Amino acid sequence: MKQIDRLLFFSAVAVGASLLCSAGAQTVDEYKDPRVPVERRVESLLSQMTLEEKVNQLQSQLTFLHEYDSRKWEVGHFRNIAHFLHNTAAGPASTAACAEAVNEDTRKAIAASRLGIPVLQNGEALHGAQWGMTTCFPQSISMAASFDDEFYYAVGQAVARETRAAGVRQVFAPVINISRDPRWGRTEEGYGEDPHLNARMGVAWTKALEENGVVASPKHYVDNYGDGGHDSFASGLSWRTLREVFLEPFRACIEEGGARSIMAAYNSIDGVPCSSNKRLLTDILRGEWGFRGFVVSDYSGMPGVYGAHKVAVSHEDAQAQCFDAGMDVGLGFGELASYSHLLELVKSGRVSEAAVDASVRRVLRVKFELGLFENPYVDVKEAERTVNCKAHKDLALEAARKVMTLLQNRNGVLPLSDKAVKRIGVFGPAANKVSTGDYSGPSGGLKGEFLRDMVTPYDGLRKRLAGRAEVILHEGQDGAGDVAASCDVVIFFAAIQEGEGEDRSLLSLPKRTMKVAESLSHANIVDAGSEGKTFELDQEAMIDEISRSGAKTIVVLQNGSIIDVRNWANKVDAILEAWYPGERGGVAIAETLFGDNNPGGRLPVSWARHSGQLPLYYYIKPSGRGYGYLDDDGRPLFPFGYGLSYTTFEYSNLVAPEKVNRNGDTKVRVTVRNTGERKGDAVVQLYLHDEYASVARPNKELKAFKRVTLSPGESREVELLLPYRSFGLWDRDLRFVVEPGSFDILINTDAETNVLKRTIVVD
Repeated sequence: MKQIDRLLFFSAVAVGASLLCSAGAQTVDEYKDPRVPVERRVESLLSQMTLEEKVNQLQSQLTFLHEYDSRKWEVGHFRNIAHFLHNTAAGPASTAACAEAVNEDTRKAIAASRLGIPVLQNGEALHGAQWGMTTCFPQSISMAASFDDEFYYAVGQAVARETRAAGVRQVFAPVINISRDPRWGRTEEGYGEDPHLNARMGVAWTKALEENGVVASPKHYVDNYGDGGHDSFASGLSWRTLREVFLEPFRACIEEGGARSIMAAYNSIDGVPCSSNKRLLTDILRGEWGFRGFVVSDYSGMPGVYGAHKVAVSHEDAQAQCFDAGMDVGLGFGELASYSHLLELVKSGRVSEAAVDASVRRVLRVKFELGLFENPYVDVKEAERTVNCKAHKDLALEAARKVMTLLQNRNGVLPLSDKAVKRIGVFGPAANKVSTGDYSGPSGGLKGEFLRDMVTPYDGLRKRLAGRAEVILHEGQDGAGDVAASCDVVIFFAAIQEGEGEDRSLLSLPKRTMKVAESLSHANIVDAGSEGKTFELDQEAMIDEISRSGAKTIVVLQNGSIIDVRNWANKVDAILEAWYPGERGGVAIAETLFGDNNPGGRLPVSWARHSGQLPLYYYIKPSGRGYGYLDDDGRPLFPFGYGLSYTTFEYSNLVAPEKVNRNGDTKVRVTVRNTGERKGDAVVQLYLHDEYASVARPNKELKAFKRVTLSPGESREVELLLPYRSFGLWDRDLRFVVEPGSFDILINTDAETNVLKRTIVVD
């Protein structure tokens, strides 16, 4: 070879080697480049990870403040430390302190990762971001009573912004478990008994979170309580009932809401724990619904496969079963709750590394989509501007107004007149408390200056009637009758004890000892600076005593599930269901009692007369005999969808096509007119009745609803949309089909009261 050729040859080799090295470096760093498509970034990163690093991405940790020294920086998921900063002796931490704490935690986690993989900070956001000084909105069941998914979407956006403000990018919400039995203590966390209402509210919350960069994890997949309303009991539901009712909201939240995570339930379905149920976690979730996100366990759900359900011979076996079924990430307390044995399971060949890769891909994809690699930290100043801002406080008040549900109003005693009323007596355990419901975070233990934005009903009435009427707060039970006799109006604010781990067998107002605040995270009855206190009060006896005073008597309920009111309902003039109305609930209650706000809420549950009727729900299937008991006609006291108003409405001009639109939504129109003298909200409810089908169908099913505000004399044409799927069913082989036939379109004011009807045909 000539000298010049030799030089050219080696020069070319050197250039080629340089290019190869350059290409190799580009491949190595490709996952760091935000311009590269997400799937390529995932594969680039995955190809460089060791088995140990992969397993880390499927592990999580939760540490309380006193355990924070045990923080494992390499795990891929962590319960954000700000969640626990409201448990300090001084009260909840400021927004800035929470954001800084999460930033610092994230910084240390990234530094501990050889490849700089960011941690996914998770938390709770059932009806408000559960950390620090965030805005507390009405509880989920309360918002279901609004029958306004569009407004609920706006609330969800506010909560998502506050959640993200501290760097929390995944929340375990919404709860979309159908509640057919109000004895279940967690009824308040969901949206009631109806699958369509659950789906629409769940989709609204999920979309609001996901569109604002927070991963939603609808829960608890799938049925979360058993016979008698017992939390986490084995489910005895058939697969038909699961398909027709309980799975539908989850499908909607994934296919329509875009949920990128889902939480498995504690209980078993058909003998198989949900945490290790391949039919649920893989076949239906991924095979049928095309879910591309990742599945998380409920807290310590994986150890329960071994310890509670006894379908595994060891914790190793339990983790293997869960992983094989499709569980990606284990959440909970201690190592056993996470995939502590996954590494050895892979090394032993029990679990394949390819299967681990598939789960890790799902986790990494979400982290890249969230932009965590580029922007893992939050702006503390922006967080301070966002959290509990005026716009969010105003939205919380509007939400509280919307959930007010009037159940009884004898002789039109409500609204009260501030010109006629000069002395009001306020009674009951919830009169001067902020009743927020479960999963309220810091709102369950605010002290001193932190109570500045929280309004009790007593405070709300005092402010509303300042300079006009005297508002007397009577605490305790002794002497209540004498105080009531000196008043024009008496208002009793009732309370019950319910929540996670607090199922009820008796539905009446309790007269036993009740805790004011068992914990800051699970506090329904809230009293500043008095955590752990109890009260002794026979509420029914007290209602009886004040109602005999001669004063107009009103009972305001603040609760998340129904109450047996038989012993006193006919003794009082009005019953207002205020639910758990959030931090501004006291204002909304006062406004509603005096007519500044016209109650427009509707019941998201059938209100049973007593526990002997349970379970009770409206969408029952035809009976071969009847529906009553020997001593009871089986009908609810108040039906699903029921709620009174201070005005009246007229429905007319039902317009619907003769045939169903196969290629889009079928449009139904109805005209609603306010025939009263006050501005108010009507809730148009559309139910379908399938005249004949190949399998037994419910007598009626809610398929669309719309809440509209009308001034006196105002009319509006309301359009309701019925997707083609609305006419479908699960056939005898459990295949979802739309069969030809006729359907009755029912326009109702509640599940039992039909005002308009028309027949439509599916070819």
